[in-house]
Amino acid sequence: MKPMFPLFLLLAACASEAPHSEEAHNRKVMALQEKFDRFDYDANGELTKAEVAQGVRESGVTGVTEADLDALMKHYDVNRDGGISRWETQRAIDSPLPEDLH
Repeated sequence: MKPMFPLFLLLAACASEAPHSEEAHNRKVMALQEKFDRFDYDANGELTKAEVAQGVRESGVTGVTEADLDALMKHYDVNRDGGISRWETQRAIDSPLPEDLH
């Protein structure tokens, strides 16, 4: 599959410090929270598939299919409630995508 999930690459952008330092992790979390809030268009504390799709479009990312969005939701929606919560998004920092989703 083509390189996928650019939105979450944007959400979990790396800091310049050592990848496992507490400071680097905290910077990633802060950047993630900022972007989460930007893409949580209805401000309800979770990202729906429609919000993720809108965020991808507004980020100028092309080539993301409906199947890609479905795979993203399946991977990150840990509790299977149909949305990606702030906790589930933060978990993404420490939960790399499986190879078949790249």
